[in-house]
Amino acid sequence: MRNRVANIRDIAKIIGCTLLALSLQTGLAQKKERMRLSTVYTKVMDGPLYLDMQASARVDKTNITIPDAELAVYYEVDGEEFPLGTVVTDAGGKAQLTLKGMDAITPDSTGLYILGAAFAGNDTFGSASSSVEFRDAVLTASLVQKDSLNYIEATLKDKVLDSAIADALIKVQVDRMFKPLIISEEFLMTDESGGITVAIPGDIPGKDGNLAMEVVIEENDSYGNVKAMLDAPVGTPIVQSSTYDQRTLWGRSSRTPFFILFFTGGLVFGSWGLIFYLLFNLYKIAKN
Repeated sequence: MRNRVANIRDIAKIIGCTLLALSLQTGLAQKKERMRLSTVYTKVMDGPLYLDMQASARVDKTNITIPDAELAVYYEVDGEEFPLGTVVTDAGGKAQLTLKGMDAITPDSTGLYILGAAFAGNDTFGSASSSVEFRDAVLTASLVQKDSLNYIEATLKDKVLDSAIADALIKVQVDRMFKPLIISEEFLMTDESGGITVAIPGDIPGKDGNLAMEVVIEENDSYGNVKAMLDAPVGTPIVQSSTYDQRTLWGRSSRTPFFILFFTGGLVFGSWGLIFYLLFNLYKIAKN
């Protein structure tokens, strides 16, 4: 009887220890913060495609970015994941994976591509994942001239279906150092043939008259971000005027304007002349 009671006590202790360990593990898991992971797909025609990732979290009611997070990037076909590589977020919680082209990934039987990123988790943040689905769009752009005016014509098509994409928001812009210069209407949409036509103003300055034009669709639900670029020699040439060897107020000291030299010299000689005149008169007074 005593042995049976002792066995029951041992079993109770084991069960208690197991429950305690499980509760501790659950408590530790609950302390981990939740990571927010977002993915954005961008395709450049006749160029690479990008998957941009952003890792963030909300801690103590404050949104923060998560640096040094290792993300595994993959593409998915019929529920099976295929690795593409790993990236690490920078100080702003951002990371980017560049692929040479669409040939690096495979779509499913319907032509749908799936790209994703996953975070395995660490001592501070739990695991997280994010994916983006898109179809392959073909965006072509060309420069045409009508009635001595210059236009950008662009056409948007679904590559797999080989059909025009109508009613897609699209914009035409000129690449600039800080922010693109948008020259199209705010809500420009493709017509039934998937095309748009935008006039290029003739007063846009460019180096040697060349403008780096961009035709862009952004955050499309079906096709993501797609960009087509072309050079258009239709801008106003930038005239570089240098005043380095000219006598200007903002020039170097050796090229000071003559009127400043004469005026400053007159003030200096006039002041010293007045001082010598006063000293000479004082000498005459003292001598007399």
